[in-house]
Formats: sequence, C-alpha cells, structure tokens
Amino acid sequence: MDVFDIKKARLLYRIALDPVKDGRGVPMPARILSVDILDSSLLIVSIGEGGFRNLWLYRKYRLKKLAGEERKLYIKEARFSSDGFAVLGTFGSEAVLYGIEEGYEAYRRGVSESTIGDMVVSGDGERAIFSDEAGEIRVVDIGSGKTVRKVDSRHLDKIGSLAYEKGVLISGGHDRKVGIHSDGSDSYYIDAGFPVFCVGLSPDAKIGVFLRGDDQVLQLFDVKSGKLTDRLVGHSAIVNQIRFVANRTLLTSERGNRVLLWHIGE
Repeated sequence: MDVFDIKKARLLYRIALDPVKDGRGVPMPARILSVDILDSSLLIVSIGEGGFRNLWLYRKYRLKKLAGEERKLYIKEARFSSDGFAVLGTFGSEAVLYGIEEGYEAYRRGVSESTIGDMVVSGDGERAIFSDEAGEIRVVDIGSGKTVRKVDSRHLDKIGSLAYEKGVLISGGHDRKVGIHSDGSDSYYIDAGFPVFCVGLSPDAKIGVFLRGDDQVLQLFDVKSGKLTDRLVGHSAIVNQIRFVANRTLLTSERGNRVLLWHIGE
C-alpha cells in the first residue's frame, strides 16, 4: 500500500502486508478491503488465510496486527471511532466495537437481518451508519451498539455506498437511485438511470457525487437543490472509491492501477 503527499505529489512511504498463501500454497500479495485514517494512523483490513480477515494498525511507521485469521472475522469495513476503539462492520451484519490497544471485543451486536452494504462513521465518532441489501439504513450508537434510528429510506434494493458529512447522508442504491437524507428535512432522490455503486460528499456537505452509468462518468450535484452540475470524465475501469480530501478536491480509484485527483472549479 502506497501513501502519498497529495500537495507535493510524491510518495511518502510504502506499507507491505504479509503475503497470503492460495489454495496451492503459493504466496500471494494480500488483498486490501478497507483503509481508514485518523491523524497519521491507518486502520487496514485485508483478506487472510481461509478467507478470514486480518485487521492491522499502522502507526509511527510500525505495522501491528490487531486481529488475525484465528479470530475468524469476516470484516467488511473498519473505521476509527473514538477513545482508542474501532468499529467493525461484518458480512454477518454485525457491529463490533474493538479495543485497539487491548485487542478485545467490547461488544458484538446484530444490526440487520440482511447483509451489510456499507458503513460510515460520524465525524465525532459517536454514530455508525449501516446500509444493507434490503435497502434499509440504520444509525447505531457506537458507545452502546444499539440502533437509535432507522432512516426513512425508499430504496428498493441493496444500498452499496454511503457518504456522510455534517448531518447529511447520501446513499447509492442498486435500484438506480441516489438518496439525500438531511437531519430535520425530508429525504429526496435522484434517478441515476443505472445502479449506483459509488457516492461521495464534500466535507462542507454542499457537493455530492455519484457514479453514473457504465461508462465510469462521475456526476456532481448540488446537495441543497439536487441540481445536476458538472461531470468528471477520465476513468476507463470500474470506479470503486470516491473520497473528498477538501471541499472542492477529491480522489477516485478504479479497479486497476489508477487513482485520479480532481479539483472542482468555483
């Protein structure tokens, strides 16, 4: 895994995970499923032996395995929360609060009867938001693991991507809809005309973006009005991640070896 300085456009350092043996016993590079960053620390999920997940912490130029295959975890997403904990979303539709320093599970709670589609954590680290394959969205209190709210979602199929900032949640569904859900306001939806696999939201919650169509075009829109604005064209393979790094700057990655950096004009 490569870590870059975006402003200086240079490689800072490279993180190498332990190789994994395939069914024939041949060592293969570990596949990385999830990465989260808090200050200068990285939380990494990779596929280990037997398909079980490894959970890693990279801090102060040291890589530490927090949980290995022996834990038999099927982690889909891992995010830093607060006070030395990480919240894990599993393929078994569970929320797990994991103590990073002590290496223990504070709790394990069922979130949904359907498989989790995506998970995001609020900026204050107090709430985790889960979507699932039934088109439902739940807000979980990280401290207790209890579901505190079910978002009024009109999605009819799997919600595979979420983005959250400042009380605004964007959901991308396989039912060809983009949902915009704001605290204190009614939700509204944009008809994308194609299953939506990726969504993104600027830190100020003013600009939304979603992957539109099978030609890998990224569609920008104004969150307040829902008006479609500019399009970002440049990807040649399936886009799998959209991440804003500033209000008008974002990174997008594809199923290949390219990551694109975009600056949105005023």
